[in-house]
Amino acid sequence: MAEEQTIMHDIHERLRSAGASTVCAVLDMLGATGTITGLPAIRPGGSFAGPAFTVQASTGPLGTYDPGDFDIAQYADHAGAGQVIAIDAGGARVSLAGGIAALASARRGVAAWVVDGGMRDVDELGEAGIPIHVRHGVAVTGRTRVRIERVNGPIVIDGVSVQPMDVLVGDASGIACVPARRLAQVAAMADWIAGRDRIAGRLVREGLSFSRAFKEATAEYTALHGPLEN
Repeated sequence: MAEEQTIMHDIHERLRSAGASTVCAVLDMLGATGTITGLPAIRPGGSFAGPAFTVQASTGPLGTYDPGDFDIAQYADHAGAGQVIAIDAGGARVSLAGGIAALASARRGVAAWVVDGGMRDVDELGEAGIPIHVRHGVAVTGRTRVRIERVNGPIVIDGVSVQPMDVLVGDASGIACVPARRLAQVAAMADWIAGRDRIAGRLVREGLSFSRAFKEATAEYTALHGPLEN
């Protein structure tokens, strides 16, 4: 079990290091839908990769649901260390959580939040210490407007299907959803592209043109590691 956890942690770190843009490019190459847009980071500069703790929420006007239906503890207190809280609220402009919930989850080791809906206390969210990507910063409370339907079931964020334990990779450019069954393949391809790109960046800094740098970087990396395979 410990060995398996070490392997998964290594894959997650490789994906995080490669970055969302590279991972999204790999998904495109594989014909897999996984690019999530429109959920900007509350504070740019953070990156993450971790398995999704999924949440499905229904929303409606004030008074639609009982106050107890909006149980933030189902995810703020139960998502595991290293996981990404991923909430499908259909893009509604209503808060699914705020600064205290984000802080509590961060102190328990949650890696990030990805919310297709709203969150309140935007100034406080920036101080939680973990990446938070949310469609809307709002002051509209979820009390009697939100019902948590289930956790750890399939959800859809920005048209992308997210299953529990699929890995979400995010940074300031956006978010990628990597199906759990394709983790090793995507990580290997992302490693190759990221390694080639590091060489290309070095060559550009040394004075080569964009096109020549990528041509020479591709040749050099292929000679060292073999061609990119999918």
